[in-house]
Amino acid sequence: MRKSSLNTAASSLSAKAMKTLPKVLVYFLFVSILTSGCQHKSDPGSILLSGQLTTPAEDRVHLYFIDTSGFTPVDSVKPKKNGEFSFSFTPDEPGFYLLKSGERQPATLVLHPGDSVFVTLTKNNISNISGGREAAQYGLFSANVQRALKRMDSLAMVIQQSRHSRDFLQIKNRADSTYASIFNNLRYDAVRFLMDYPAFLSQLLVINGKLRQAAFFEAYTDTAWFFYTDSTLRDHYPANRYVINHHKRVAELKAILSEEEKARTKLLAGGKAPLISLPNTGGKMVTPADGGKPYTLLYFWVPSDALSRKSNPELKNLYEKYRSRGLTVYAISLDPSTERWKTAVTMEKLWWTNVNDTLGLRSAVAGDYMINSVPVFVLLDREQRVLDRFISLQALENYLTKVLPDKPG
Repeated sequence: MRKSSLNTAASSLSAKAMKTLPKVLVYFLFVSILTSGCQHKSDPGSILLSGQLTTPAEDRVHLYFIDTSGFTPVDSVKPKKNGEFSFSFTPDEPGFYLLKSGERQPATLVLHPGDSVFVTLTKNNISNISGGREAAQYGLFSANVQRALKRMDSLAMVIQQSRHSRDFLQIKNRADSTYASIFNNLRYDAVRFLMDYPAFLSQLLVINGKLRQAAFFEAYTDTAWFFYTDSTLRDHYPANRYVINHHKRVAELKAILSEEEKARTKLLAGGKAPLISLPNTGGKMVTPADGGKPYTLLYFWVPSDALSRKSNPELKNLYEKYRSRGLTVYAISLDPSTERWKTAVTMEKLWWTNVNDTLGLRSAVAGDYMINSVPVFVLLDREQRVLDRFISLQALENYLTKVLPDKPG
């Protein structure tokens, strides 16, 4: 009797379970679908960018995409009362971004699809960046640059405050030496970055980086590094817009260097520089030999050319540094407009020997010296023999440092 009761109870439970089972299965299936749906809502290619304002304010936080030609707004958010903010978006490819809020120090970010990055935006100090495939590492390099700029500002203030001091020259020389040390240290950091992170898109930010107006890498003297970044980045990001743009620039650089090498070979083959006799600003015909100095720098330029105008102040600094060591400048303008040339000479205070050839790049002088673009620098010795030819002021200065070293004492 007892066994029969147990069998009856078991049968009753089994029947109830069979009725309940479909409902249980439906429930778990629903939960599974819901969970799966939630997981897919988080796009693995999306970027989560969050951060904190150290001094909360009413300023919105703006995010910009840095394109090869400018800045494009991505989004802006109003931070919470405690200064927290966040962005979420899905980019097509890795790229460069700028995060900014009011007068706070902006942050340049290198973001990849799937990155999760946290940024602390400070008002007076350097922004802190963590997370991401390469955002944190580039953030460290960028922070070093910002610290260097602050040190430079302090040096400039010291020089400004000491301008009437009897020890001004000594103070300025010390400041210049400190500046050179700061730059060289950053240059070393930049080289290490390129070597340590060959797969980082931020190589492009580093190789094009500057400290004020001084570039860490100069195209015509650091060509190996431009070729290196072009090669490594095309291996990792063949379709990336920044890499494609960089490759075009490197291709143009290679073409210029090839033409320049042909010109150098032809000029140096004969030894003696082709004769030049052109009118100065007073209309008098003068030649490079009239300077009578141990070294004469032929400077081919055009007043309306942007690179020439950029070179003028830099060449003036170089001239002031080396003129006491026997360097003179014979500047050949290739401008059809005599008046425009004279105006540029006066406005930019180019107080060396200035001449002009109104036939421009079609002139016999331009042909003799194979001048296809400007600026170009050709260094002659006292006998008017060609020593070397340059398309970079940095390369020229490197050469002058060897042939015209500092005088002891």
